[in-house]
Amino acid sequence: MVLGGGVIGVTTAYFLTEAGHEVTVYDRQPGPALETSFANAGEVSPGYASPWAGPGVPIKAVKWLLMKYGPLVVRPAFDPNMWTWLLKMLRNCTAERYALNKSRMVPLAEYSRDTLKVLREATGITYDERAKGTLQLFRKQKQLDGTGGDVEVLKKYGVPYE
Repeated sequence: MVLGGGVIGVTTAYFLTEAGHEVTVYDRQPGPALETSFANAGEVSPGYASPWAGPGVPIKAVKWLLMKYGPLVVRPAFDPNMWTWLLKMLRNCTAERYALNKSRMVPLAEYSRDTLKVLREATGITYDERAKGTLQLFRKQKQLDGTGGDVEVLKKYGVPYE
């Protein structure tokens, strides 16, 4: 049994079936890919995998919460799970934890990209793919200077960059 008919659920079901398991996919929606996977940009850029928790994020989060149409919305509630999650996230907003978490995410993202290639070759799935990289623009030198740790992780795992 696989819960969720999005990209991850359907892909999991495919590989379990290939491994000889009998699988049923359940989703609360009437069809596949109607929630998180719906209208996803579909970007596959392993070198761009980054933790949400990082230095400077708590200050940015406060600014976002004060914006009328900010990218972050938190509905205050007495929910111990939410507050526990927020505390854990805050603990991961140090430079050291960010570097550790990023170093864990990049190999996983590389594996995901390689597995996607295997899946496409095995099934013949096609889509409008472009592999030209990701362009990042910075408004301030400080922002560019802050990418040094990320570049070191890319070097370590052999992810091409310019």
